[in-house]
Amino acid sequence: MFGWIEICLLSIAAMLMMLRVLPYFKPYRPLFVGSSALMLITALFPRAGNPLGQFLFRTTGEGPRLPVELFGVLWWILGAWLFKSLLDLVLRRTFFPDNGEPHARRLFADLASGTIYGLAFVGILGTVFKEPVSTFMATSGVLAIVLGLALQNTLGDVLSGLAINIERPFGAGDWITMDALVSGQVMQVNWRATRLRTWAHDMVVIPNSVISKAVVTNHSRPTAPHRCTIGLKIDAAVAPSRVIDALKAAAAASSVVAHGTLPEAYACAFSDSFVTYELAFSIDSFALSQAAKSDMLGAVVDAFLGQGIHVATVLADVGNNPSNDPDVATSAPFDGAGNKHVTGA
Repeated sequence: MFGWIEICLLSIAAMLMMLRVLPYFKPYRPLFVGSSALMLITALFPRAGNPLGQFLFRTTGEGPRLPVELFGVLWWILGAWLFKSLLDLVLRRTFFPDNGEPHARRLFADLASGTIYGLAFVGILGTVFKEPVSTFMATSGVLAIVLGLALQNTLGDVLSGLAINIERPFGAGDWITMDALVSGQVMQVNWRATRLRTWAHDMVVIPNSVISKAVVTNHSRPTAPHRCTIGLKIDAAVAPSRVIDALKAAAAASSVVAHGTLPEAYACAFSDSFVTYELAFSIDSFALSQAAKSDMLGAVVDAFLGQGIHVATVLADVGNNPSNDPDVATSAPFDGAGNKHVTGA
């Protein structure tokens, strides 16, 4: 009644249905059911040496018959769904094993689903309805050119999004700065754009094509402690050793320095009557940098007071010191990089 091909297909279908009841395979039960149904449909298709398929579909003789086209369409759709599900499982187990970037996995899964179902549609036209596939492909090619020209900016964003997810220079949760203009924490990377949450808890949407052309600094990779620097300008009359000792004392008294790291203070430049110093220290996370700099600046002020370098009111003009007191340090506002310049004598 059955040929060896039908017997093998039916045996595989029965084995898959038995495996689905095992507790270990509970997460994969839909895959087992879909695979078993695909094997069963394939086994029932009419072919030479398959009298049951020929009887069900009535390829010869008169009488009611099952619609061959309906089973053919069902076979292609079920096969496409099964292949797409297996690909999604592979992505989850290999490229995204920790499931920490569901948006990136969904991006590849959506692209693969569109391609797979598109091929299934072409297969249905060619094998089930016996339509000329070449005519359809030519029409589709012309339509693709028209859509490509009309949506070239959107396609550029999509392709850039794919490149970002393949290279993965940053991921969800990372703190990044783009061209020193936009800084924030990555919320999502989708088909068209990347979403950032800024320090002010605002959401910034940046097209992927813009990010792919920009210089992006990832503050979360590598995972070592993040290094912060504070720039200071002190009057050249103050001994450098005195300033460096004061800065080291400030860093030693601060609780924001990462455990196991040592802060550094050094003179790095000289201009007019001022010497530029830098205090470098490490913190556990870039997300703490604003609060850490604020605490460290407070510790620097306290250390300067302890060393006899008194800090005056912030002045817009660095050279303006109406008190004419040589023991009073004049501090300038923050510069564009977030560093505070302090001048003193």
